[in-house]
Amino acid sequence: MDINLDLYKVFREVAKSGNITKAAEGLFVSQSAVSQSIKQLENRLGGKLFDRNARGVQLTSEGEVLFSYVNSAVSLIENAQAKILDMQNLRAGEIKIGASDTICSLFLLPVLKKFNAKYPDIHISVTNRTTAESINLLKNGAVDLSFVNLPIEGDPLLETTPVMPIRDCFVAGEKYAGLADCPMHLSGLLDYPVLMLEKSSNSRKQMDIFLAGYDIQIRPAIELGCLTLLADFAKIGLGISATIKEDVQEMLARRELYELRFVETLPTRHIGLIKMKDVTLSFAAKAFAYIIPGIQTIRN
Repeated sequence: MDINLDLYKVFREVAKSGNITKAAEGLFVSQSAVSQSIKQLENRLGGKLFDRNARGVQLTSEGEVLFSYVNSAVSLIENAQAKILDMQNLRAGEIKIGASDTICSLFLLPVLKKFNAKYPDIHISVTNRTTAESINLLKNGAVDLSFVNLPIEGDPLLETTPVMPIRDCFVAGEKYAGLADCPMHLSGLLDYPVLMLEKSSNSRKQMDIFLAGYDIQIRPAIELGCLTLLADFAKIGLGISATIKEDVQEMLARRELYELRFVETLPTRHIGLIKMKDVTLSFAAKAFAYIIPGIQTIRN
């Protein structure tokens, strides 16, 4: 049986008001249109739904059973419509984001603060993972957007947008501060203990690829999963840390760390926003993407 929701809405209004005239006024239609809708529904269901009385109409036994279901169903639909409208107007909703600790501190925190101030009713969920793991979260539907260290391997399923430049660098504490006095060749790093991120991080992979271009393979004295710890370890003299300049700016300014200079030019990379190409973003996710500096349009 085909379901005509409009017929059930008319039935519900008549049942609630107990009067065809009042129901017609509430629905902004004519009395005859209401009467015809009720008759059409009765014909479809094969039974009488209302009896007439002095005040209007009264539900039959079958009508009471139907009303108990229809009233709940239509209320649920109306609540769903109201919820969608709230989501469209950003009065409700959720944004799920994947990002590493480093990206959160370097880029994401001020964006989250701005978004939360503008849309306080949107729930924000952030999952901290490496670039590779953040991509998997996105593909599995666990997050709406992921922020990763670029470059990443080309993937036809993903749409990638650079959002912030970052600069790779090597820093040292007071123990090796003299190395910052004049430019050195990258091969000179082989003479000192070098501290690097774990191999699973994309920043480490990109640095290894870059050094391999100069036929340099570094075996780190220490591998860590956090840039902040790399900076702290360098500060106390445990070695030279491969890091991101934007993450150590304050320590460099306070001369707690010193940036090494090289004859070769270290690469500039980007933090990137990635999303699934053919997956429609929620209203909340789309609003979040729009609030990111430099992003004017985003598909879906």
